[in-house]
Amino acid sequence: MHLFTTSLRSLRNTRTATKAAAALTCTALLSATFFVGGTAATAAPVAPGTETSNAQGEQVGAPAVAPAPAPKALDAGQAPAAGSGAVTERGAVTEGATPAGGSIDRTNSQQITDVFNAINAFRATKGLKAVTFNATVSEMAEDWSDTMATSGTFAHNPGFHTDPRVAGRWTMAAEIIAGRPDYSGAGLVDQWIASAPHNAIMSDPGFTTIGVGIARVQNEVYLLGTVNFFNFEVAPAGSYTTAADFLNGGSEISGPFADVPAGTQFAGEINWLASKGISTGWNVNGTTTYRPVTPVNRDAMAAFMFRLARLGGQPDYTPPYYSWFDDVAPGTQFYKEMNWMAEYGISGGWDEGNGQYTYRPLTTVKRDAMAAFLYRLAGEPAFTPPATSPFADVTTSTQFYKEITWLASVGISSGWDEGNGRFTYRPFNSVNRDAMAAFMYRLYSM
Repeated sequence: MHLFTTSLRSLRNTRTATKAAAALTCTALLSATFFVGGTAATAAPVAPGTETSNAQGEQVGAPAVAPAPAPKALDAGQAPAAGSGAVTERGAVTEGATPAGGSIDRTNSQQITDVFNAINAFRATKGLKAVTFNATVSEMAEDWSDTMATSGTFAHNPGFHTDPRVAGRWTMAAEIIAGRPDYSGAGLVDQWIASAPHNAIMSDPGFTTIGVGIARVQNEVYLLGTVNFFNFEVAPAGSYTTAADFLNGGSEISGPFADVPAGTQFAGEINWLASKGISTGWNVNGTTTYRPVTPVNRDAMAAFMFRLARLGGQPDYTPPYYSWFDDVAPGTQFYKEMNWMAEYGISGGWDEGNGQYTYRPLTTVKRDAMAAFLYRLAGEPAFTPPATSPFADVTTSTQFYKEITWLASVGISSGWDEGNGRFTYRPFNSVNRDAMAAFMYRLYSM
């Protein structure tokens, strides 16, 4: 039987370690009874280590449980020498992504809905909260079911938890697969319920989101199902309360901000920012808003970056009695955070001459300066900028060329696709609050 192998030493909680141990245990394939045309038959178990699809009877594979990700850490760098690090500061992130769930085969809508509903009906019997449906994860799951159907191999996807569509977003991840000689989605779930390790995955209260992928074996009446279970810090695009909501074109799940419905670009990243206390938005008469397309001022950016660094393990900071900046007096909002920016070499502000430096706290942050801030917050990792710029509007002589191209090289920003193979970065545009959330989440997830 195929088993998803993992390193237990990388697990950071007892519950995940227990599940991983179960995944590493060689268990017999479920021997189930099914009915086709009124005739009862019993599926013969597949020998351990083979798990080959023979399209003759019911199959379930040992559940795959991914190791918990290691905690993130950010290195905010060292304190600069006095007067150094002057930044003459003047969002994207891939603007305009493909809609989630666009490639799901709607022929299998009934089976997808039945699997989703049956899993939640089973969880309800355990007193558990219903999982939500994610269209992006379902695309991923369907891709794997299609692979099994076309290859004739019944086995787990070894990279389900590292797929770029979900990588860096989850805290828990698992996969279950099954096959049966009819088109019953609910029957797939019955098989998982009857198998103790699969039952345990579906019974785990830590999982909050699933994706369901269904495929049919060509020229045979045979159904293959893949379900990926996740707990996300930032869910990929396409989160719905139910599978039917997605398949029927319903509204996506909203977040904590009244002006950030789930269809909003970077809604997941914005909601993550709120969940980590990096931004709480504005509360006016009981309504909380984020203002996603509002440009970020330099004082607020200092606060966001300080909180992100603290989230990554940076110790607290005691601000100086005398400010690093002549335009930032003690008592100024975010005085502590702006002085931290200077002391840790993230921004030296403007040299005004005569030994005076200003921070210009109410000036908006430009995209070129944002690249420099993030590169420094990351600890100025070793990087050789390319000889040819990936952006049509950024040349090798552009200020912060190294930092901008680093941002692209690590996937924090890919800019705007202008067509004809041209991408632009728009370095002098102000950074809006929605793009800032995406930048920060991607830096944290590196």
